[in-house]
Amino acid sequence: MRLTALVALAVLLAPAVRALPAEVIVEKDSGQEFPATLTLNDALGGEAVTLRATGTGLRKKAWFKVYAACFYVRADVDPGDDPYTSFINDDYEKVIVMRFLRDVGADKIAGAFREGIRKTLPEGHDDAVDAFVGLFTSPVQNGQELVLRYAPGQGLSAEQGGRPLGRLADPAVIAAVWATWFGDEPISKDLKQGLAGL
Repeated sequence: MRLTALVALAVLLAPAVRALPAEVIVEKDSGQEFPATLTLNDALGGEAVTLRATGTGLRKKAWFKVYAACFYVRADVDPGDDPYTSFINDDYEKVIVMRFLRDVGADKIAGAFREGIRKTLPEGHDDAVDAFVGLFTSPVQNGQELVLRYAPGQGLSAEQGGRPLGRLADPAVIAAVWATWFGDEPISKDLKQGLAGL
């Protein structure tokens, strides 16, 4: 019951993400364009934060193009010599935008997140993992965006097609979600490097 209440509260507090009129960054294998910068509006009364794109990539399954993605970090952040570890663990604003290039069922989305999380966090935190993957109950349609955003003190929120889904607060599970792309066993090494701009 408490988790349900937290998810409901998270939907009400979800910060808006919007693109600034600026340059675009192009995912080369799909031709998908993403804004080079975003603003993350603080729903708790703070100032809006500008984020910059670090890179783009394409998620493929066999020969199918699943989604093009763009990763953003707070514009004044320097991830240093080990950006992957910084993207996973450091406490600053981050956003990933996944623009789907085909229809994908909700069970596939939830299953992929669970599998990715459990590679980094093989056991424990069951309630938080279940609550997070349980946010994804609707199929993602071709052209639709799935957005995950993290802000210090607010956790990781999810949005599908512009509709807030809820929020994750558990720091270990949040790190495991980012490790899906940037960890030692990412879903794709090419995607990992592309999102980091390496």
